[in-house]
Amino acid sequence: MNLDDKIKQALKMDEAEVNKLLAEEGGLFAQLGGVFSGSMKGWNIYGFILSFFIAAAMFWCGYEFFVSTTLDERIFWGVLTIAAAVMTMGIKIWFWMEMSRHSTLREIKRLELAVAQLYAKHSGE
Repeated sequence: MNLDDKIKQALKMDEAEVNKLLAEEGGLFAQLGGVFSGSMKGWNIYGFILSFFIAAAMFWCGYEFFVSTTLDERIFWGVLTIAAAVMTMGIKIWFWMEMSRHSTLREIKRLELAVAQLYAKHSGE
C-alpha cells in the first residue's frame, strides 16, 4: 500500500470526525462573531461602528434628497446618498471577506492537524 492509498484511507476514517466539526462550526452569527477576534479585532470593531454611522448618514441624505426643493440641492443630496451607499457596501464586503479569511484559516489549520496525525501514524509504522 503506497502513501496515497494510506492518505485516502485515513481521510475516509476521519470523515465522521470532520462532519462533526462542520456541524459544530455554527451559522452566520457565529462566523460574524469570529471576525471580532484575532489580530484585526480593533479594525473590525472600528469598521462595524463606522458602518452604522455611514448607514445613518445615508438615510439622512436620502431624506434630505426627498425634501429638497431645488435641483441643485437634489443633486447634492443624491450624490451624497449614493456615496454613502457605496461606502456602506464596501464595508459590508470587507466583513464578508474577513469571515471568508477566518473560515479559510480554520480549514488550513484542520488540514495541518490531519497531516500531522497522518504523519505520526505513518512514521510510527
